[in-house]
Formats: sequence, C-alpha cells, structure tokens
Amino acid sequence: MNNGNGHRKIADIRTRWVRSQLLRYALLSIAVAAPLALFGIIPALIGWVLGCIAQLWWHRPWQLPEEEVTRYLNQAFPELEDSTALVLKPATDRNLLENLQVDKITPVLEGLQLPARFYRPLWQAAWTALFMVLFSCAWHWLSVQVSTTAVTLQTPAGKTAHPEKVLPGINNVQVTLQPPVYMRRPARTQSTFNITTPDSSAIKWEIHTNSAVTQLALLFNDSTRLPLQPDAAHTTWTATRTPHKSGFYQVALNGQLSELYQLQLIPDQLPVIRVTSPQPYTTIEFGQSAKVNVQATLTDDYGIRDARISLTIASGNGEAVRFKDQEQSFDNSFSGQSTQYQVAKTLNLTAMGLKPGDELYFHIRVTDTRRQENRSDVYIVTLPDTAQLFSMEGMVTGVAFKPEYFRSQRQIILDAEQLLREKDSIGPAKFNSRSNELGTDQKLLRLRYGKFLGEESESNIGDPRVAAETGHEDHDHDHHGQAEHGAEDPKDFGNAAKVLDEFTDKHDNAEDATFFDPEIKKQLRATLTEMWKSELQLRLYKPQEALPFAYKALRLLKDLQQQSRVYVAKTGIKTTPLKPEKRLTGEQDKIQPATKKETRSYQDELLTVRQALSVLDARKTGDTVTGAVILQDALRVLATQAATTPAVYLPALEAMRRIQLHKGTEKDIRTAQQGLQKILKAPPLQPQPALAPVAPSLPQHYFHNLKTGTP
Repeated sequence: MNNGNGHRKIADIRTRWVRSQLLRYALLSIAVAAPLALFGIIPALIGWVLGCIAQLWWHRPWQLPEEEVTRYLNQAFPELEDSTALVLKPATDRNLLENLQVDKITPVLEGLQLPARFYRPLWQAAWTALFMVLFSCAWHWLSVQVSTTAVTLQTPAGKTAHPEKVLPGINNVQVTLQPPVYMRRPARTQSTFNITTPDSSAIKWEIHTNSAVTQLALLFNDSTRLPLQPDAAHTTWTATRTPHKSGFYQVALNGQLSELYQLQLIPDQLPVIRVTSPQPYTTIEFGQSAKVNVQATLTDDYGIRDARISLTIASGNGEAVRFKDQEQSFDNSFSGQSTQYQVAKTLNLTAMGLKPGDELYFHIRVTDTRRQENRSDVYIVTLPDTAQLFSMEGMVTGVAFKPEYFRSQRQIILDAEQLLREKDSIGPAKFNSRSNELGTDQKLLRLRYGKFLGEESESNIGDPRVAAETGHEDHDHDHHGQAEHGAEDPKDFGNAAKVLDEFTDKHDNAEDATFFDPEIKKQLRATLTEMWKSELQLRLYKPQEALPFAYKALRLLKDLQQQSRVYVAKTGIKTTPLKPEKRLTGEQDKIQPATKKETRSYQDELLTVRQALSVLDARKTGDTVTGAVILQDALRVLATQAATTPAVYLPALEAMRRIQLHKGTEKDIRTAQQGLQKILKAPPLQPQPALAPVAPSLPQHYFHNLKTGTP
C-alpha cells in the first residue's frame, strides 16, 4: 500500500491545481466575453460558455497525473531530495533504502506550504479579466457619450481648420450620412457642410433657405453638378448622392458660389493576415508526423466574411512535374460580426495525397464584408523522399571519397531498420549488443568525416585506449609513452606543463586545415551533429529514435554530393579555342549610352511650389503685381492635392483662391504657404552617376593604355 499521509498530500496538491485551473479558465473566458457584452448579454454569455468549453476540451486539467505533481514538487522543493515519486510507489515494491527515504521526506511533504508562484497563473487570469471588463465598460461609456461611429471618432466631421462660411441666403443645413449596410453602422446627422464619412456612404443634403430661391445646386471638383429638389415653398431643398472618391464641393445659390467644403471618404482597408505557424519553409523529416498546424490571426476594420486555405501539391520532377490545386476552409464561423479571428487548421499531408518527394504550397485568402480579398505569403512544406537518398544515380561523377561514405551511412540506416524488424526474435541482450555496434560504426564514420574539417578525436586526446578502438594513432606526440613513463615519475607530480602536454592538442586550428569553402564546412558540421545524435540513440539501445537523425545526416551528405558535382568537368564538350592576342581589342567608339526620356512633371511641380512661396513672401511686403501666373499654377497644384486629401489641403486652396482675387489677408497668405510647404516633401531617390575618383584607378589606366597602344 502507498504511504497514506504523503499520498494524501500529493492528492490534495493535485486537487488544488485542478481547481485553480478551472477557475483560471473561467476568468479567461470572462476576458474573452467582456467585449461581446457591447452587443448584448446573450452574445457575452454564449462567448463565455464557448470559451470555457474550448479551454477545458483543449487542456483537460482533470487528467493531470499524480506523477506530474511529484515532478513539480521535486523541482520546487529541494528538501524533498528528488524522492517524491517514491511516495506513490507501493510499499511492497520498495526496497529498504527507498522505505527509509520515504520515511525521511514524509514529514517534510506534510508540512509543505505551496509558494505564491503556484497561484500565479490564476492571478494573471484574474487581472486580465478585470482589465477587459473595465476596458469594455469604458468603451461602452464612450459610445454613449458620443453619437458618431468609431471611424468618425478618429476624424470628427465638425472639426475643421477654420469656421465654415455659408451663403447669406441659407438658414441651416442637415446632412445625413448613411454608411454602407455591411458596416452595420447607424446613420448620423450633422449640421455642417464639411463631410468626413466612410467610403460609399449615402449622403443626403437638406438645405433650408431664408426665402424662396429659384435654383440651388452642388458643384463637385470632378465637374459633377447635383441639382437639389425644392419643396412646394422653395425653401427646403434636398438631394442624395453616394460618392466614391474624396474631393470638395461648393453650393451654388442663384448663381452665387459658396466657399469650398471638404468631402473626405475614409476607405475600407484590406484584411490583415498574420500567420504564426508554420514557418515559411518547413521540411518534415523522417519519423515526424505528416501533419502541419496552420495558425493565423485575421483582422479587418469592419468584419471578415470568409477565409480559406488555397493549396497546391507539386509532385514529380523535371518536365514531369504535376500540380494539383485544393482548397480547404477553416472551422470558424465567419458571420461578419467580429473584426478579428484566431483561425487554426491541421493539414493532414497523407490524407491530402502527398507522397515522399512532393511539396505543398499554400496561402490564406481572406474576404471582408465588402468582398475585398487579400492573400498571405506562400508557405512551402516539403516531404523529402528517403528512398531517393539511397539512389546511386550520379555517384559516378562525384568526388572520389564520397561514394564510400554515402554507402556507409546508408548501410547504418539499413542495419538499424533490419535490427528493428528482428527485435522480437533475437532477444534483448543481442538487440542491445547490435545497437551498440551500430553506434560504434556511426562513431567511426563520424570520425572519418571529421578529418575533412581538420578535426581529430578531440574527446580521446591523451587517452591511449581509444587508439586501439578507432584505429587512430597519436600524431607527432608520444602520448602513449608519456602515459607509461611520465605519469609514473614522482618528480612530475603536480607538473602542470606535463599534464597540459598530455591532454591538449597543439596542432593548428581545425578550421584552417582544409580547403573547403565556408558553406561546405557549415554543412559538414551540421552532418557531424546529426551523426552525434544518431550515435547517442544507438548507444542508448534506441535505434528507432536514431533513424530520423541518420536520415537527416544522409540527406545533408546527398546535398553535398550534388554541390560537389558542380565543380566536376563535363565531358564531350569542345569549345572554340580562344586567341589571347585578340582579347580586349574591340573598339567602343560607336557604342552610345542608352538614353531614357523621363517626364519632369514632379520636378516642375516642386519648382512651381518653390516659386509660389517666394511670390507669397513678396505679397507680404505689398507687391501684388508680379507672380500672377505662378500663383495660378500653384492653385492648380493645390487643387490636385485637395482632390485626394481635402482635409489637409482644402484650407490652403481656399486661401489661394482669395489671394488670386486680391481678397487675401496676411492670414490667408500664411495658410497658403503652409499648404504649399506640405507638398515639399523629400523627393524619391533617383539613380545618380557615380563620382569619378580624383586619381585614375588601375583598371582605368589599363584600358586607357589598351586604347592608345601605350606600352
């Protein structure tokens, strides 16, 4: 039977942990459901229930084993001496030493007090839930205080650079802005002509005049004239339009024009896709699960309508490559009510029909409620063909030493797989012995590869016993003789130089001992690392765990073989012999540099703006005659800018118009100058000719002498 008090203490700690996790998941679900309370109590309650169910289904805290509790106690309390697991062991299975140890730690276990970090996840969840609740309350309060939408909160419609001026005959105006249906935003009404509204909103003007007028219309910057319809008394005029571009407009009352009013449309942004898993390029090694977990965060300013994964499977090689397109949807329900989604999808490569050697290309397509589509980057998943690694094709033209090593690595993999097949028939002792022998073969192969990096058996320096095992003899150092004679001499006791001579290697740096380029050295080092891991598992009698590392080492070696063939001379090709006396003797007088005509509109526009700034400075001193043509050109530049961003350039455009009519004040001049200065941003970088050096360089001297024939 188990130790009663100690076992009860462990069970009590497990119960506390499970309860704290259940409460933590409930608090986190409150944090998730708090923003949903803005849409009503029922959506918040549904969100809380779904959040709890999802977290419980994913984590399942009630399945926490007691062994996990013992591991936590061993890590958190050193006084338990890593012996907590003995408490769970039946007393009949414990030996005398284990019983003594259990008796020793039982009083310590009973008096344990859980540290504060034990409940840290619970406190973090509580603070998160409190923050989200307060944030939702504050957001609701702001929504009640203002009647505009979230978009208009960022750019209030009634806030302009200067007070609006209306025509004398207009009493008041009511502008009703109705955003598109997919935005799910209520209509709002304002009493100003300057408009800032989401794109594609329906705008209705209702203008009230002091007396009956005969004609009232709106003139837009795109030359559109929108006449207003009067009522019976001709004092209330209405018109409706749905613009799709920003700009400005004027009110024409019986032929009299008002000032310019801005019409700023806030565009609907494209959905934003942020893929968190997998990596842009993923290789599924041998032994790994043929499943890819795709996780992404999708956001949009008004809502997401649909999201799908577009997949392309590439199989075959050369000219026989075949492509197969598929499409899968996420499990989320995109109702268009939320602006952010956390999506996940597990791609089963085997079920999709991928075979070894195939590649999978996929990207995520997201459509928002306006049916605007955006795509993520393309992600690649590769399934290497392990059978191709055993192919002898192309080995003939490889470097001479590599075919033997490739066969050795393949033989280790074949022997390991054969050993796994014979595991049930040869017995544990022989199985372990053969696995250890394979580990020795892997070690010898690793040491042979280490020669090409200039390495030696660094773990065996000073140990003469390994020379007989590996077949390596000490080089230029009589380590063995030193071990036999020097170590037995009492005069050498404590001689540090003697010890260092025996256990250090005084050869040159291993990195400088070969002629390989850095990339090949890097791949060779990676190959040795995989061989280390394979050898470790074979020494632990785990050939199944060693196979993934062995396969990866073989794949790296195969890549090295392919790289080495790049430098092998090809046979059967005869080129025309070169004549050295005719090289570099061609005349270049007739070669003209390519010319490309470029428009100078941007530079001309900047020149016009600079000249207009100078003319406006002269207007401050009283010169109202010169520069009329320049100001007319600057007026056109400002009109072009105001058509795209009226909220920024419309005051400057209106001020420039008054200056043109000789009605401008000093304030109008400053306003026009501020608008023009905003246009003078840094110009885009253009290709520039390289500056010639002060003294001619050696190549220039060389070509000059060739040209002139100077010896």
